[in-house]
Amino acid sequence: MVAKLRAEHALIFVPFALALWSISRIWTVLPSIMQDEYIYTSQAKNLPFAEQFYSNYLFSLIMGITNTCGDEFYSCTKTINSFFFIGTVLLTFLIALRFLTFRWSVFVASVTALSPIAIPVSYFMPETMYFSMMTLTIWLTLVVSKREKWLFWLVPGLSLGATALVKPHAVFMLPAFVIFAFIYAYKKSVASWPRAVTAGVSVAVGFMVTKFGLGFAFAGLEGLKLFGGYGTPVGALTVVAAADEVVVGKEGVARSGLEVLVTVASTHLLAHAAAMLLLAGIPLFLAFRVSYSVLKTKQPIGDVSALFVLVALVTVSMVGVVALFEAYVTASGDDHSDRLILRYYEFLIPQFVVMGLLLPRFTDSKRLFRIIQGSIVVAASMFFTIYYPPTFDKQYADASTLPGIGDSQNFFVFVGIFVSCAVIFWIVNPERGNLAIGRFIMPAVLVLALVMSQNKLIEINGTPAYFDQAGWGTREYLEDVPGDRIMVVGQTRTEVFTVKFWIDEANIKDLLVVEGSVIAADNVSESDYVVTLGNIGVDFAHEVITEGEGYKLIKVLR
Repeated sequence: MVAKLRAEHALIFVPFALALWSISRIWTVLPSIMQDEYIYTSQAKNLPFAEQFYSNYLFSLIMGITNTCGDEFYSCTKTINSFFFIGTVLLTFLIALRFLTFRWSVFVASVTALSPIAIPVSYFMPETMYFSMMTLTIWLTLVVSKREKWLFWLVPGLSLGATALVKPHAVFMLPAFVIFAFIYAYKKSVASWPRAVTAGVSVAVGFMVTKFGLGFAFAGLEGLKLFGGYGTPVGALTVVAAADEVVVGKEGVARSGLEVLVTVASTHLLAHAAAMLLLAGIPLFLAFRVSYSVLKTKQPIGDVSALFVLVALVTVSMVGVVALFEAYVTASGDDHSDRLILRYYEFLIPQFVVMGLLLPRFTDSKRLFRIIQGSIVVAASMFFTIYYPPTFDKQYADASTLPGIGDSQNFFVFVGIFVSCAVIFWIVNPERGNLAIGRFIMPAVLVLALVMSQNKLIEINGTPAYFDQAGWGTREYLEDVPGDRIMVVGQTRTEVFTVKFWIDEANIKDLLVVEGSVIAADNVSESDYVVTLGNIGVDFAHEVITEGEGYKLIKVLR
């Protein structure tokens, strides 16, 4: 018996081995998110906390360690990210173990290790750390909900506040966690309003202690801003809605700010909802059904139901907020009408897997309701797989799940048909359908999404390009030059931001021109050094410091 137990426990190494395999596939991938990666590396490595645009001070503190790695700072970044990703796998295992057997918990952790959330390990961005911190917050919330003292509700708030110092977007989930604490305490205390209010307030207070307390410790008064350099979203929305015409879309159509805000928000809300239903439609419908049942009854919330209610609250809040964010920035003049950003809530993917395996625990709804739910999931899946590929850019800056699997229209439609067939089977035979969806369909789609996203990322950024060489070749000559005295001139944002990333100085200027352009002295009046990419001439006194295939480093002579 003891030998069998030890053999079973040895399975715990499987998800971590799979996680290392996932990481190894993208270890050599070069910078992929360009502008974001440059901003984050500049902040973490070169700027004091009080001068940072984004208030992700914990991320900057930890990633500042890469300053000790010299030219190998990007490898150090991936090493740090790897630890956080493995932490996410472990925390997911602990969450699953609260509801499932040891072996099925290992299965969930293994699927997590092979899911698209492994992709951001390759980036100099907060995503991997953010995913880990949000998973920790979910686990702590579930643990604390079993405790009797209201003081314990401070803990998930403290964790969420710390997460907001990794990525400010965590603030948008505060209402979801406050509402969950309120409902859970209200049901547990037999409709005691004081205890419910105390629980909700405790979460909010815990959040503010870390978000603003640590924020002030890091950056002084700048650390007291809710969104850092993002400004005040409510006031910004008012300005945007009243803005003059904004040009959006590939057709370059000009519309009023309010029209853009409403149109993009509504279409993106529909697209986000459809994407979630494609990935986890049946578990999410069950989560909504459980949430409704919890509100309707006077019974305390059960352990399994707690997970479903919490995930439902977080999903609804994030889908709505992200759709509104995409509309806001588009109406502000930065066109996001063709971008669908899932990375702000992709940390929910492991929880969807747990929920999929828990489907058999619940009583199946009547056939009529299954037909209604299933029809919505099938319609959403087919709509999204047809609508997404030609409508949205497949950017890794926006999502890890979709760029690979959604790159081919025909293949993506096949995925939609694959999911739809499983849902139809669930309508006809819910017992076996629950097992098929949780144990095979959802994991298969996620693993497929990972492999295809990895393959696409390796194809795009797996081999050094001439602009990578330009960054590496000029870095040593610019080590003692302030970033605001350097300019990079190229033809695409990808080129110039990659060079800026490798030079590794804050506030480097850039200029986008067409092939064959000649740069005049007026363009470089505030720069001492210029990196030119491609066939670009200069019309001012200069000295060529170094050059290579496709690039030159020029010193401006005055």
